[in-house]
Amino acid sequence: MHKFRLWLIESKNFWGKSLLAVLAGLALASSFPAYNFGLGVFFGIFLLLTSIKNLGFFKSLWLGFFAGFAFYGLVLIWLTTYLGPIPWFALCLVEGLFFAIAVAMISITWRFLEKINIPAKKVITSFAIGAIYLGREYVAGHFPFGGLAWARLGLSQVDNFMAKWAWAVDISGLTWLLVFISAYLTLTFLTPLPQGSGLVKRLRYWLPVLTTTGLVLALAFFVELPKPDNTKTLRVAAVQGNANAGLFAVNPPGSILDKHLTVAKKLVASGKAEGVELMVWPENSSDLDPVTMVDPSLKISEFVNEELKAPLLFGNKTYRGSKFFNEVDLWEPNRGLVDWYDKKRPVPFGEYVPYRSFFMALAPDMIGLIGWDMAPGERDGIFKIKGKAPIGSLICFEATIDELHYDLVDQGAQALMIQTNSSDFGRSIQGVQLAAISRMRAIETGRTVVAISTVGLSGIYSPDGQVLQELPTFTPAAMVQDITLRSDKTPAMIFGRYIEPTATLLGVIFFLIALLGSLKIRRKRTS
Repeated sequence: MHKFRLWLIESKNFWGKSLLAVLAGLALASSFPAYNFGLGVFFGIFLLLTSIKNLGFFKSLWLGFFAGFAFYGLVLIWLTTYLGPIPWFALCLVEGLFFAIAVAMISITWRFLEKINIPAKKVITSFAIGAIYLGREYVAGHFPFGGLAWARLGLSQVDNFMAKWAWAVDISGLTWLLVFISAYLTLTFLTPLPQGSGLVKRLRYWLPVLTTTGLVLALAFFVELPKPDNTKTLRVAAVQGNANAGLFAVNPPGSILDKHLTVAKKLVASGKAEGVELMVWPENSSDLDPVTMVDPSLKISEFVNEELKAPLLFGNKTYRGSKFFNEVDLWEPNRGLVDWYDKKRPVPFGEYVPYRSFFMALAPDMIGLIGWDMAPGERDGIFKIKGKAPIGSLICFEATIDELHYDLVDQGAQALMIQTNSSDFGRSIQGVQLAAISRMRAIETGRTVVAISTVGLSGIYSPDGQVLQELPTFTPAAMVQDITLRSDKTPAMIFGRYIEPTATLLGVIFFLIALLGSLKIRRKRTS
């Protein structure tokens, strides 16, 4: 063990370190659904920091790229089922570059802090490493073209007790906690006491980090999340039509709408929908636009007026003027369309093509498949259900965007509907990961989340993240549940929005201090 630790600490073999970096990325990815190895986060950060120990900026940059590419490559492998390996490879390259820059910043900051004499050095260094890593997640979640907020470490813990921390410190705060603890343990391991140190001295040396780690774990394990402050409920039915509503799927016109109507009508006829106050269908569940077309409008109105006799919230695509929108419509008995939400964050290269002429020149065959550009919506996602509290709606990948959840809760949403179309991703792990994100959002917001997909994974998740119901994938089915409505705000909804921007700023400050300090030390040596 001692020789192995010495190699980890002192070795500068680039290819050996490169292997550690790749393993670090894979270990981090293994913690995500559906791999579900929760400890992968700790092993991943350990291997990542070990790989850059004693290395400079540019070597750390390369190792960070190797780790980042491996990490995103495994987490986002489901992208290959959409447009093949080229978009997946390109996205991993971009995200790997962001990862590389952050790792190089960590390396410089760590090396500088090691050289200076400050109290609680390992704590401060671990704090800085957590801030820089979280800052990377913030940048990756916003750039380019709105970013990709999918592979965040905080989201990886949905299946274990650490997920409770999201209620208090947001998903971003959980990321920082995980990196901080992992870094603190790693730095303690990589700066051992001299050989021959006694047992008491070793225990004293490890006590601070073990106490800190134990406290973070114990709080999450033993503390129960608060119950709702009221007993109001909403009886919801959610319908999964098992329709191939993929962007490039070829279906007889109206067949997707008919599949959802068939499942919904069977549910009503069975009597299981008695007392339902809202029925929810997924994104793109109507392939004919009932807002502008007579036949689908009559079909939905007939069902809502004569059979369901309750509001229907469903996914639709429509033109308003010259703009094309991906939207959710609320259809009420005897009133028809009463409200709608246009998706605020269309997916680049899926629902629109940024800088179309430029990318068309690079990949005409691929970009030519996306013959539309959906416009971003400006309306809020709040729907007022008659006699009940308002609910919020988000569409598919919007489940990953923090700001939209803050807005909905601030605007009074007491439950959340996440309506998605996972048809493009087949039987990959995309649906499992999106369902896990929905569960984390339930904990973070303190709201029941109804996540309904065209093909699954669909589920209803309680405010503590428990699975109330789930539907098997690629099966026409429905769920009925009395869901809790909740008006109080979790600490995450009050303070969480400030964590990532603050971490980003602190990470930059730590890095600049380290960079300037390192340059100053180098000048002193050469003078």
